[in-house]
Amino acid sequence: MQSDGATRSLVLNGATLGAGSSGDVAAFLGSECVAQEHLEGVGATASLAATCQNLLRMLGWQKGPHRIIAVTGPGSFTGLRASLALADGLAFGFGATLHGVTTGQCFRSNPAWANSICVTQARRNRIYVEFQDGSLWAGAPDELALPEGSCVIGNGASLLQSADLARIDVVQPDIALIFEAGSRIPASGPLQPLYIDAPEAKPPAQGLRPAPLP
Repeated sequence: MQSDGATRSLVLNGATLGAGSSGDVAAFLGSECVAQEHLEGVGATASLAATCQNLLRMLGWQKGPHRIIAVTGPGSFTGLRASLALADGLAFGFGATLHGVTTGQCFRSNPAWANSICVTQARRNRIYVEFQDGSLWAGAPDELALPEGSCVIGNGASLLQSADLARIDVVQPDIALIFEAGSRIPASGPLQPLYIDAPEAKPPAQGLRPAPLP
């Protein structure tokens, strides 16, 4: 598929892959989505790179994308590490610009959700919350106190049961929202995952192995 001068964009959403949910890889030519692959189930994270490679080959984008847009979180450690490392590597290899966008920014790019509070489902019946100002919170759903009349959106919104909420939309950001939000954000350097919880992996009790001798 020839670009005819239009911007080629590759969009990655791996923020929920490691949580047993799903993610997406898509290609946009200008503002049109010309290819999309949905990833789901065990092993989906490991197939991210191959999925991108197959999609670029199918489109005939030998020179790669001009721009890479990726969801930076909040979300799964596994999915974020894999998708953002891949985005960084592809941008370096192809000379593409990098644009990182949070889940909340994706939703709020839609005028209907401009003032929404983003709630993402986490493990162990917990939620990640991204407020309108970008501040973050994590904890049990019944520990979250929201102003009356709040609009809540995200795949964890169903865990909030409150008559005081004006609106609850249980959805994940579709690929068009991610593209729209990422297109408005200036290019940056290597993307940093938006983690809320501390990593569960702990260093060895005896410390890391010493560096090998020269």
